[in-house]
Formats: sequence, structure tokens, C-alpha cells
Amino acid sequence: MRNLRRWLRNEHGFSMPELLVAVAILAIVMGAVLTVQQQGQQAYLLGSSRVATQQNARVALDLMTRELRTASSISDISSCTSGVCTDLTFVDQDNQTIEYELSGSTLNRTCTATPATTTCDGTTLVLIGGVKSFGVTSYSVYDVSTATYTTTTTPAQVKVVKINVTAGAEQTVGSGMPGDQRATMESTVQLRLGLS
Repeated sequence: MRNLRRWLRNEHGFSMPELLVAVAILAIVMGAVLTVQQQGQQAYLLGSSRVATQQNARVALDLMTRELRTASSISDISSCTSGVCTDLTFVDQDNQTIEYELSGSTLNRTCTATPATTTCDGTTLVLIGGVKSFGVTSYSVYDVSTATYTTTTTPAQVKVVKINVTAGAEQTVGSGMPGDQRATMESTVQLRLGLS
């Protein structure tokens, strides 16, 4: 017990150089922890943005592909540049007119039917936002075995439709930031009306 009291009485504290060395070591350790945390957060943002972008493009492409397979006729293909169009209108097997149209960075779907139904009442719905590009290429001849492909913009001649969607972040993200992701997906649909 006496030794402990003597030791406590002789304790003078830390000197200034010792305190500065301790603070410097602590600053280096905290800087390394902060760097690792920031890199982890950027990796998470990059991954979650990539997944969200891919999911948006996939959902839109799946819906368009499924509905196009039921098309009984193509009504209109417009807003075309070099054979790639951004507006497609068709009539499905239930006699509903469905239109897909790119408006700015939003891909819209409009469904009209006579008489109007609860699922097809003429309102325009946003299918996905953040679309960087949307293209519909229609073919009157699409023969993979002979590599013969003939594009057309005449609705009555369409037998195959290729849809290409490039989606990005729906919110505004700076170029080069982790959230600035893009996903390009493509699907080719042979129309049932073209099988006869």
C-alpha cells in the first residue's frame, strides 16, 4: 500500500512531446478508419445504384416484351432516326391499344380500350424514369441463319421488333459519381401476328 501511495505522489503526468505523439498517432488511426469507411460507403452506393438501374431496365423490358408478344397488329411506329424509333403503338389480343413513348428521360405507357376498362382507361403511366435512350427497331425480314435483316417503319410489314433500353439513375446524379450508373438491355420479339 505504501509503495502505491509513493508511486501516486511521484506521478507528474504526461509531458508535452508525449501528448503530441499520442495525438498524432490517434489522428493517423482515425484518418485511416475514415478513409476505409468512405470507400465502403462509395462501394455500397455504386452497387445499390447499379442494381436499381438494372432492375428498372429489366422491369420495363419484361413488360414491353410480354405485351408485344400478344400484339395482333402494329398501329404506328414513329419518331424514327436511321430506322430506330422512340414511339411504338400496337393493338393487343384484347383489342386494347398500347403505346410506348419516350418523353425526355421518361418512358411512358398509354393503354386505351373501347369501352374503357379498369386496367386500360387511357391514362398515361410512367413506366420508368431516368431513361438515357430507348429504341425500337422493326424488321420485315429477320433471318438469323442467313444473316438477313430488313428494317421497316411500315406497320403492316413488321414481323420482329427489337427493343433497346438504356436506363440510368432516376434522380439527378453528377457525372462520374458512384450513383451515376447505366444499364443497357435489349430484347428481340417475334410477333405472333408474323407467324402466319
